[in-house]
Amino acid sequence: MDAAGTRPNIVLILADDLGYGDLGGPWGGKANTPHLDQLAREGLRFTDFHSNGAMCTPTRASLLTGRYPQRMGFERAYATKGREERGIASPGIHEITIASYLRQAGYATGIFGKWHLGKHASANPVRFGFDEFRGLTDGDGDYFSKLDRFGGDDWLYNEDLVHQGGYATTVTTDNAIRFIERHRDRPFFLYVPYQAVHFPWQEVEDDRFEIRRLGEDFTSGKPGPRSKLGPHRPGEIPDVMQRMIQELDRGVGRLMATLRQHGLDRTTLVFFTSDNGAYVHYLDPDFVDPAAAKLPAPDWPRVGSNGPLRGQKTQLYEGGHRVPAIAWWPGKIAPGATTSQTTMTMDILPTVMELLAIKPPAETGPNALDGISLLPLLLRGETLASRTLFWRAPTQTAVREGSWKLVNQALYNLAEDIGESRDLAAQRPEVVRRLKSALTDWETKFTKR
Repeated sequence: MDAAGTRPNIVLILADDLGYGDLGGPWGGKANTPHLDQLAREGLRFTDFHSNGAMCTPTRASLLTGRYPQRMGFERAYATKGREERGIASPGIHEITIASYLRQAGYATGIFGKWHLGKHASANPVRFGFDEFRGLTDGDGDYFSKLDRFGGDDWLYNEDLVHQGGYATTVTTDNAIRFIERHRDRPFFLYVPYQAVHFPWQEVEDDRFEIRRLGEDFTSGKPGPRSKLGPHRPGEIPDVMQRMIQELDRGVGRLMATLRQHGLDRTTLVFFTSDNGAYVHYLDPDFVDPAAAKLPAPDWPRVGSNGPLRGQKTQLYEGGHRVPAIAWWPGKIAPGATTSQTTMTMDILPTVMELLAIKPPAETGPNALDGISLLPLLLRGETLASRTLFWRAPTQTAVREGSWKLVNQALYNLAEDIGESRDLAAQRPEVVRRLKSALTDWETKFTKR
């Protein structure tokens, strides 16, 4: 609360597969992103912010719970298996979420966009603290028809399938704006997990391809080329991505304009980030002509950018999980600042809880938080306590301690080698032993078997 006792609104904006080098302005990417550039100028930009996973589901679980996704059994993207998934038991989040905490504190709570934490009715967002949900439950879907990759309808209003025409990014922004306008006179928590810029790579002008392109690939029950490509050839994807990012940026600009229009800008904390790094390239039989598979990796079809970072989505090199992030709150967060402190998605919930004086769960209890509050950094520019951070994915592990990072068996000093190109494991075996020991302890304590 502020000095006057006003409870601030909380807005979390999550991009999908947006890489460290995808945005323009201070990030140095090619995309024209004036609204996100402005958000960074007016707020605090993070240069060492990390998603808890290198793919969708783990990070979303951590964002909502403040906990490592391994506690919940999430290490990979939750994938549906076909059209009937909604009617059968499926993995889902079964935790206390930020929406539950804030609804108990008297907040209106809404989510608009991509859920991706379970498709079964028991895993619907309205069962986990959200008053209102409009969007998709799966990991991807056609931006216009709202069909999932198996040809099933996947656009819901709360628990009911509905039709809502238009481009998914624009529609998500529209729904979020209406939520702000309905609740502008009371505290609200707004979560906007955009589907953009996840595949299928479709831009706002692609609606003319919707019907013709779906028939061949979506009705067979198997993912087809256009479940990723949309109507485009591989060589066109980088330009399509730029336009998808620009539409995402316009959506953020419209949300910010709505807050200002209703005089809510100085009573609202906004946090923007991405669920994981970008696909720098995407090469599999569903994506390119078979002949392309014979090309060396540098010549694979390009998608997004992680700037100077090694790796991409699904990998535990920096390119898989170091992501753009901005915190914005005029009058509270100093404008134009940049922080290089190492922070993580799971820190957002503890930050909000401290801000609203919500008592956190017991440190030894079943819902204990793993993240830390960033409030001292956001409001006072203080240095956060040092800690060791962990990532795990199928066949991969990573440990971060200060500038040292152990990825599987390789050791890197990120202060000198952000591109993770020089393996120092042989030169610094004592660091390797220390980080491996920390990983073993963490896996024993924090992971769900």
